[in-house]
Amino acid sequence: MDIRICIAELLSLHDCVIIPGFGGFIGNYSPARIDPVHHTFQPPAKKLLFNINLKQNDGLLANAVAASFETSYVDACRMIDEFSDECRFILKTEKPCIFPQIGKLYPGKEGIIHFEQEQDANLLSDAFGLISFISPPIMRNSSSFKYSWNHSNRRIQQTGKKFILPRALKWAAVIALPIGVAAVIGVTQYDKLSTNFANKAGILGSVYTRFAKAPAVNKRVVPVIPVSGVKTADKIVVTPAPVEVAKPAIGQNDQYAVIVGAFKMKENAEKLITELQQKGLEASIFDQSRTGLFRVTIGTCSDQSESSQLLALAKSNDIIGAWILEK
Repeated sequence: MDIRICIAELLSLHDCVIIPGFGGFIGNYSPARIDPVHHTFQPPAKKLLFNINLKQNDGLLANAVAASFETSYVDACRMIDEFSDECRFILKTEKPCIFPQIGKLYPGKEGIIHFEQEQDANLLSDAFGLISFISPPIMRNSSSFKYSWNHSNRRIQQTGKKFILPRALKWAAVIALPIGVAAVIGVTQYDKLSTNFANKAGILGSVYTRFAKAPAVNKRVVPVIPVSGVKTADKIVVTPAPVEVAKPAIGQNDQYAVIVGAFKMKENAEKLITELQQKGLEASIFDQSRTGLFRVTIGTCSDQSESSQLLALAKSNDIIGAWILEK
């Protein structure tokens, strides 16, 4: 195995590889770039430089040579010294010293050593094997565009007139545009909004639990016709007697159930059940949905007409968010 191959492998992993007594290669990251003039696309790469002043042995190359040649560290250092002497001898004969996958060193004037990196090799592992390529420019036919532009420009020059909207029409257009947009959105989204309102029983149930603190039958103040000889008050509060309703049975095997609320917390569901039972309704937790909501029902049945009657009973007790669940 050649020492030059060890140097190339080390440069793919490290940013600096020193050849003791000769010099060192330094790698710098170069991002991907595009040449707009030559239409060339360059992938990210590692740009290499050669510094002749880096001659101190840091042990990186010696350990790699010792592992590759299966020899001791001392013998590896001796092999590197011989390689350095060979490279200096090649440069003294004014011949290039070639490093595969890295580039070449060649002597210049006044003993200066120049380095030229190999263009086809990319030692950056993040490049993932990408290579540079040239994409030909896209040719567009702009004759039709020029003709239409010149033709329209010529017509404007010939007429010499400009069409200006009246100021009142401008303001009318500004005002009518948002109104028209709002009307279109309202017409097109009404069905969706009404459907979502009817289906979101959990939200209605939670709102009912928090804010529906009034009794099922509101007290009404009605005027009383005074009777002669009887002293009456100006107003009398009349409270209708509560209507006795049947308490439907709740069965898990029935096909229909009237749901009056759905809650994430079981305590909230039990609170609603207590309030409904105080009104004379037989309420209970029907089941727990797939999303983990505890659904409260006031009755179940196997007939659709009976479920409609239960739903009407819920509406009459001011349970606006009640709905029918069909298995």
